[in-house]
Amino acid sequence: MVKFSEMTYRRPDFDELFLQMKAQLKDMEEAANADGFFVSANKLDNLASNLATQAVLASVRHAIDTRDEFYDRENDAFDEQLPRFNEIGSECARICLESPYRNAIEKKYGKYFLEKYALRLKTFKPEIVEDLVEENKLSTAYGKLIASAQIEFDGKTYNLSGMSPFRQSIDRDVRRRANNAVFGWMAQREKELDDYYDKLVKVRDRIAKKLGFENFIPVAYARMGRIDWDWKDARVYREQIASSVVPFAQKLYKEQAQRLGIENPKNYDYSLSFLSGNPKPMGEEEYLVEKATEMYHALSKETGEFFDVMTSCELMDLSTKPGKRSGGFMTFISNYKVPFIFSNFNGTSGDVDVLTHEAGHAFQGYLQRDVRPRNLTEMTMEVAEIHSMSMEYFTHPWMKNFFGEDTEKYYYSHVVDSIQFLPYGASIDEFQEWVYLNPDASPKQRRAKYREIEKKYMPHLDYDGLSYLENGGRWQMQMHVYGMPFYYLDYTIAQVCAFQYFVWDQKDHQAAWESYLNACRRAGIVPFKELVKECGLRSPFEPGCIDSVLPTLEQYVDSLDRSKIE
Repeated sequence: MVKFSEMTYRRPDFDELFLQMKAQLKDMEEAANADGFFVSANKLDNLASNLATQAVLASVRHAIDTRDEFYDRENDAFDEQLPRFNEIGSECARICLESPYRNAIEKKYGKYFLEKYALRLKTFKPEIVEDLVEENKLSTAYGKLIASAQIEFDGKTYNLSGMSPFRQSIDRDVRRRANNAVFGWMAQREKELDDYYDKLVKVRDRIAKKLGFENFIPVAYARMGRIDWDWKDARVYREQIASSVVPFAQKLYKEQAQRLGIENPKNYDYSLSFLSGNPKPMGEEEYLVEKATEMYHALSKETGEFFDVMTSCELMDLSTKPGKRSGGFMTFISNYKVPFIFSNFNGTSGDVDVLTHEAGHAFQGYLQRDVRPRNLTEMTMEVAEIHSMSMEYFTHPWMKNFFGEDTEKYYYSHVVDSIQFLPYGASIDEFQEWVYLNPDASPKQRRAKYREIEKKYMPHLDYDGLSYLENGGRWQMQMHVYGMPFYYLDYTIAQVCAFQYFVWDQKDHQAAWESYLNACRRAGIVPFKELVKECGLRSPFEPGCIDSVLPTLEQYVDSLDRSKIE
């Protein structure tokens, strides 16, 4: 198999490729029989795969070093050119839906395949191409700005990811100063961050109006491929979090403050879970990858084979370094039929989370590597995140190899942090809903609204007088708000599903694992609610779903050895 460094990048001739795709669309529309239709459709899918492969190579290599002038130009070229190819997808959807061979298509690929196409038609018209180009550029500009962070701290310079260990220091003054340094850097760029977001909101609202919608929310949901729940369902789901999870999370925060011996904790105190320090992995990248290799071989034949491919083909770029884009993600390199994991290791437990979370995404992609056409495996993000978040819990039995004496602390932090994440995820979603219902709000009004929402879901937060945060600026560090609107709630929905797998795995590992494999292999084939039912899970939208797992999670946390976590 080909190593990532050896994969050939060549900028496509966008005009020629566009014409080739249009020719295949014409052949599909004029096909004399179903066999001819599928031959042309497969050729179109291959052309789309070529385009996607080059786009991913340019994007990943740009993310690895945003200062690289060549890939910076290439990434810009795709920002400019990709939006017009939405027309190809839209035309393909129309042709399939209107085709005399529609029944054959449904028989071959399933009902959901066509339902996804019907949804795609709602999100594109040729007149929005320039708006899509602008949206791409603004999102990229935000990413570059965040990646450019150079924060002076105690005589050295760090990017945002590199500041994480200091924000988790056992020394309270170090935590405070690190917090002030990070958000001080953000505050200095508040106007730029406001301007990028204001323009993104305006262009997205303009796109919605051109598509015939009252606001951007239904466009965002259609883009996300959601066919079996909408923003009204999201409201009901968020209220479950507000009523059930928030009180439990607040109890856990109070226990944390008592454990730390801090009477009036500030926001920077909550990044430290234990007086003896947060759980830390016992080694750096080479050590962690070695232990992950052992773990995945022990977990199953499929995961062992998958991780061998990831390491032998150098399909991971893991450690933080200057110029590297912040955050972490998994993507799929279509023509090479392999996933790629991008991250920023910084010496915290998050490094191990990457080797379980992003590897969960990558493992799912690997399992579906041979499935074509590409649209067949396009899944909603709450489905995709089930694969990653559940893998975090299926790998619990091997955490001792990563954390040694800190293993019990990791178990505690992993479950507790996951519970406490749900209110934050809900706050980001509620904020975005308000923003796109009020697209003409000023940046100041947006920040004020976020602070109001934040107090509803996280009333414990005391920002110690730091005005940037007190005035509602915390959300500006959440890249999803800028680049992937309405994605963030999907993490919480998947987290509730992952909790169910965690509980199930402790009772019957084999049955839980077989269900998980099915969730991976069936992703994109059926919609979310049908998939979770098929896999033996309860839908988080179902009343009482969250309440059904919280008691077991509380029992698990209480069962951990307190002598090792106090």
